Amino acid sequence: MEIGSEFWKCDENLIYDNSKTWNIGKDNRFTLSGRTAIQYVLENIQKNKIVKKAYLPSYCCDSMIEPFESMGIKVEFYNVSYNENLNYDIDLEKDIDLFFAMNYFGYSETNMDSFIKEFKKKGKIVIEDITHSIFSDKRYSEYSDYLVGSLRKWLPITSGGIAVNLNNNFELDLKKETNYNMIAIKKMAMENKKNYIEKTENISKDLFLMQYHESDSVLDSDYENYSIDEESLKIIMGIDIKKIKNTRIQNVKTIYEKLKNNTNINFLVNSYDEKDVLLFVPIIIPKEKRDRLRKFLIDNEVYLPVHWPLEKGINNIYNRELSLVCDQRYNNLDISNYIDLIIEYFN
Repeated sequence: MEIGSEFWKCDENLIYDNSKTWNIGKDNRFTLSGRTAIQYVLENIQKNKIVKKAYLPSYCCDSMIEPFESMGIKVEFYNVSYNENLNYDIDLEKDIDLFFAMNYFGYSETNMDSFIKEFKKKGKIVIEDITHSIFSDKRYSEYSDYLVGSLRKWLPITSGGIAVNLNNNFELDLKKETNYNMIAIKKMAMENKKNYIEKTENISKDLFLMQYHESDSVLDSDYENYSIDEESLKIIMGIDIKKIKNTRIQNVKTIYEKLKNNTNINFLVNSYDEKDVLLFVPIIIPKEKRDRLRKFLIDNEVYLPVHWPLEKGINNIYNRELSLVCDQRYNNLDISNYIDLIIEYFN
């Protein structure tokens, strides 16, 4: 079975009531994407306050930076680095208007609560990205003003982000419409990948890869103010979240158990709470070894992502990081088999 890459079409019974899961904050909106959520929150903030300078992590996706720059907000980076563990170098005296915090990969150890609290004492606006901690017991800091997140990284949905105002109502509304062009292309990609994976039709892999790429390109050029599509919202509200969480927890346990004594790799985050619901398990390997391992795995139909392409933020993580897949599409045996490939490679 092929491991990794994009989600395909969901065929699960959507019989659950997840309204409590998504009842976050004073007010919230489901958006087209995570960057849509960031842009929407920034527009609401700018309605009453002037934000000239924002403080963002050097280790993040460029799509998170884009809404700030498109609104004319200067971005400065605090250093996120790896030195035997994930480390933050945050200047609490930095002259900024807004602090952007992240929880990395779902590890409770990576939360920035202490920094958020200090910036709030100084009267700064705090946006916390909860993409990676969305299914954790502790998803966010009570001191944050706003939360943003991408749901598409967790679930088989064509669109999905969330924007939360923890203390007040949003003043501006989203469009009721979604980006129908992007949704249509993504649906075709997910349907074609499903048929490819299940071998129900003779589908070319190049076809759905091209369609995923095309949908991303449409999103890049047109993401502002759109709502989530109706089908994705139904999945979010009805899918078995408990099963998703439990499967990921068990898969992560398997990964840690099999790799904990392997001297060829290091975990990006050393301390793992077995209640943490992880997005991926990030490991650190010297770049040349990482790239050769990745090619070996691709040759064996295992597709592991690297986070994140290094363009604007500067960090020492990207060139040696590899994200191990642990999601609910795979059972314990699937995970164990592909981790055995990693062990085999190093042996």
